Amino acid sequence: MRNALKWAALLGTCVAVLMLVGYHEHVATAMLYATSIHPMNLAMPALAGLALTTEVLPGVTLTSKNRAANELRAQAKALQDEILDTSKPMTKDELEKKAQGIRDLNQRAQMIAEFTGDDEIRRSGDDPKSPSGMVAVDAPENGKRKQLRLTMEERIKEITSRVKDEFGDVRSFMKIAVSGAQPPETDGHRKMIQEVKTLTRAIVGTAGDVSGGEYLLPLTQVQTIFSLANVQQGLLQRARAYNVPGRTLRIPYLVQTDEAASTELDRPMAGNIANVTIIGEASTKAVRQPKFGQRLLTVFKYAAYTQVGDELLADDFTGELPQEFINAVGQQALNKVNEDITIDGAGTTEPDGALKAGAAWTIAVTRNTSSQIKTDDIFNMYERHTHGPNSVWLASRRTMAQLMALSLTSSSLVTWIPNLREAPTMMLLGYPVVMTDLLPTLGSAGDIALVNPDFYAFALRQALTVELSREFAFIEDLTTYRFVVRGGGIPINTGKYAYKYTGTQGVDEHSPFVYLNS
Repeated sequence: MRNALKWAALLGTCVAVLMLVGYHEHVATAMLYATSIHPMNLAMPALAGLALTTEVLPGVTLTSKNRAANELRAQAKALQDEILDTSKPMTKDELEKKAQGIRDLNQRAQMIAEFTGDDEIRRSGDDPKSPSGMVAVDAPENGKRKQLRLTMEERIKEITSRVKDEFGDVRSFMKIAVSGAQPPETDGHRKMIQEVKTLTRAIVGTAGDVSGGEYLLPLTQVQTIFSLANVQQGLLQRARAYNVPGRTLRIPYLVQTDEAASTELDRPMAGNIANVTIIGEASTKAVRQPKFGQRLLTVFKYAAYTQVGDELLADDFTGELPQEFINAVGQQALNKVNEDITIDGAGTTEPDGALKAGAAWTIAVTRNTSSQIKTDDIFNMYERHTHGPNSVWLASRRTMAQLMALSLTSSSLVTWIPNLREAPTMMLLGYPVVMTDLLPTLGSAGDIALVNPDFYAFALRQALTVELSREFAFIEDLTTYRFVVRGGGIPINTGKYAYKYTGTQGVDEHSPFVYLNS
């Protein structure tokens, strides 16, 4: 009975040792081999109480590429062979010591080799749990296709699909991951956000290059869309503004201009009355009746629309695409209004531009030198201007160098800048200079102008409104954005101002809108 117990203990020990060192496939062989061992040849007391761990050491059955690791594994194999050798009696302590030695040698070999399936994938540059790059797959005999690397398109599609599964849709993901509107709600959210952040590797290389070097090139996408603000300066930012409840606005005014000099009286600044005279005592006073008029401002509708694919909106990684559409198209709608009221508007079917060439309410100053701006030009414009506290110079971009180089004499600059280290003081004869791209280039009529915006009325019926519709182009999977602004403008003065226009004295016209001619 005692020998039978010893035999059973030995069998259990052999099986445990084989399980310990990872040789699962040899357990059955060991059991058969153990049955041939004669119990009387063993000197292994109390083996029945020996408790051995049955954990599997990772990677023991793999072949290492490291020579030092292989040598350690050979030593462990030698100890294993000693345990399985029935001709060598062992005590309990000896067996435990050798089993521990096997375990230590294998663990040390594992640390040196660093060779597991996961380690190999990590050395290739990717997390085996991540869908990007190399992925761990089952053995070929399990019938699963081996896939080493996904293309960028496949990686993006795969991670986009999982983002939708985790967050419901891409927009919800953007609110949490990009805009920070709300914190991640679950561990799954946080894990998904981290995976997206690490998706920066791309296949980038030269056509025909099969070296594979392109896999080493990182590509990081900036999560913002760069754009230049398209805000043009003009009368839109400065004109006398009115809110309009309807389509037209009537503006009463005192007639003070001389557009009808041949038929009107001689004091336009006083409302086209005749001069007030001195009379004698008890004499009849002359009647002086000022003249009034009314300007009719009509509101026009400016509109545009643009379309963008639903997939592009859904897959936009920056979260800024809709706002960029609004900024680009919406701002240009406002710029068009600004163009018309500042210079381009021809009237009737569009606003009257303040600087419309040849208009009765403007004064065109003859240029001193072709394609140049001289100090005399500035002085001549200044003396013909109807001045006010909000008067401003509007200048085309290409006039800046000329304005900075203005001089009184050949050696005396009318400089804006005390030195070349500091920003220029953009003032000219007491009025600010505003650079704008609405005016034509240097040398053209209107490349620089002196305007008093208090004499231009701008009416806004409807501020810029942006609306979207998915139904308009639903069958084409397009989202349509519509931009509408309703406004208009008109100069309040109908002609040039002058104090007096009869006789030979005092006929000096001036206007709120003076520009330099070509």
